[in-house]
Amino acid sequence: MEKRIVLDEQIGFNLYRLSLLFRRELLRCLGEYSLTPEQWQALVTLWGKDRLSQSEIAAVTLQDAPTVSRMLARMERDGWVHREVDAADQRISRVVLTEAGRNLADVLPGRVLSHFGALLSPFPQEKQAMLLGMLRELRVIFENIEEKNAHTRP
Repeated sequence: MEKRIVLDEQIGFNLYRLSLLFRRELLRCLGEYSLTPEQWQALVTLWGKDRLSQSEIAAVTLQDAPTVSRMLARMERDGWVHREVDAADQRISRVVLTEAGRNLADVLPGRVLSHFGALLSPFPQEKQAMLLGMLRELRVIFENIEEKNAHTRP
């Protein structure tokens, strides 16, 4: 007899479901600023290192080039970033934080950490640290698979 799959017992199902729930909470937390989770990821990355290319942002957000381009257009419209042509390579567009985008770094990280800190408060710190470590390990495994597959595609 074939073994039946119980979704709740599957790592993938639980990760996917939790990802959707986290995304929903992040949207709620960032709602006042009309930012998406992907825009949040781009901002956090730019706060760490400004003047990134679209492909560098795509690598962080795991989105394709057209999706990143549309996301950045919305962020430009909202005044968080602007794009400049790279001085060394005219084919490359660099994404640069505006003053308003830089100022968000004074407000949003604390807001997000506080929001999720409150939600995760019933989950002990040591378990959070252990879970984060395991998730990072899993991510590396899957990123390596993705990298290997990228090299074997026709």
